[in-house]
Amino acid sequence: MKAALLAAGTLCLGTTAAYAQSSVTLYGIVDSYIGITHATGKGTVISIDSAGYQQSRLGMRIVEDIGAGYHVNAVLENGFSMSQGSAADPTRAFSRQAWVGLSGPFGEVRAGRQNSPQYIMLAQLDAFAGATYGSIINNSSNLGIRYDNSISYISPSAYGLKFQGLVSLGGQASPHTGNNVYVAMVDYARGPWYFGLNYAEQKSQDASFSVKSTFAVADYDYGHGRLYLSWYRGDNPGANPAANVRGIYTSIYSLSGDWRISPALVIGAGGGWIDESGAGVPQAWQASAIATWSLSKRTTLFSSVAYVSNTKGGVFSLGGAGPITRNVPVPGGNETGFQLGIRHMF
Repeated sequence: MKAALLAAGTLCLGTTAAYAQSSVTLYGIVDSYIGITHATGKGTVISIDSAGYQQSRLGMRIVEDIGAGYHVNAVLENGFSMSQGSAADPTRAFSRQAWVGLSGPFGEVRAGRQNSPQYIMLAQLDAFAGATYGSIINNSSNLGIRYDNSISYISPSAYGLKFQGLVSLGGQASPHTGNNVYVAMVDYARGPWYFGLNYAEQKSQDASFSVKSTFAVADYDYGHGRLYLSWYRGDNPGANPAANVRGIYTSIYSLSGDWRISPALVIGAGGGWIDESGAGVPQAWQASAIATWSLSKRTTLFSSVAYVSNTKGGVFSLGGAGPITRNVPVPGGNETGFQLGIRHMF
């Protein structure tokens, strides 16, 4: 009997070990480029910058299989500058993400500092991956990138349809809804089509008003590349409460496309325009082109050129994946930019 019990206990331990397995993955992105910009009234700036195509980062991904299709997940991720070797935010140990969650057949729940669903949709915006000098929406909008004190839910994909929601708590005693953020996204990806719709709302510190943003994306793979149509409207929402500005709505329209010349070489082009609400308000339009060359599965060279023209006192300018603004034209002026960079993922 003792032998049987011992054998049964050993079997149970072996079964537990079979599914209670964990892994820790170290990953990162290093992205650096040379940028040349010329802005009306300011002249030419040549700089070496980080985050042209994607922001540089170093992170750890932790996954534990607890059985029956369920996993405990966590991410710790910090951003840094390749040009200066400094932390993106020296006040934080993990400036980009620090969350833990549970996933399973129901989807996934995460808690902590994490990326907003708006940020997750950025790569679908245009032929510029929602980055580089070329992306007018990335350059000129103020999307909420990531939030503290947040809990999110990601649904399973059903026939290509998926939902994501996030709530960030302001952490105030009174009013308790002050600085709260609410983000919802629904997207569809199946076959050659992708559609996405995203809405975000952030309460002011005293909860007396909200700043809001909406953007929609549609893109189609025509066999040799993709075509993109996107639209953004917002009154300057952001993770920083000081960015809350109500009543000044900006609408941005973008149309772009790319062509896969070979598995390694892709070229793209596009443009868009910006309108703000009210009479005599700033406006602008932008035209851009990009080329990417994959040296390997992990390393890509990229280059973009862009031109933005402001009217009615606008000061819209070019930026990177940050976005990074190095040269801002005088009101109503123009800016031209060129960048050449490399991104490596590990």
